Amino acid sequence: MSESEEEFIPHAIHTWIGYLKVRGIVVIKDEGARYGPYSRDTERRLKEALSTYGWVYCVDCKQPIFDLREAMEHAKHGHLLTNRFMPDEVAPEEVPMVS
Repeated sequence: MSESEEEFIPHAIHTWIGYLKVRGIVVIKDEGARYGPYSRDTERRLKEALSTYGWVYCVDCKQPIFDLREAMEHAKHGHLLTNRFMPDEVAPEEVPMVS
């Protein structure tokens, strides 16, 4: 089975469901998380992030995570974990000046 056949493709708007290529069916995110493109090296990537930064952020739960076991539980449920955030280049222009 090739890597592209294992891919879970989340729906663009309703991210809690997606298409699972390996089975040719639509599944919920928890099921699809086991087949995601990063599922094979998730633990290694989380270990690296935790050792480098000391935390990862769960976008779905809106909370920081400091423990590998807890991070793995979130990953198994298909939650988005990250240390990187998109910069908001227009925020300084939108925030009123404080004098």
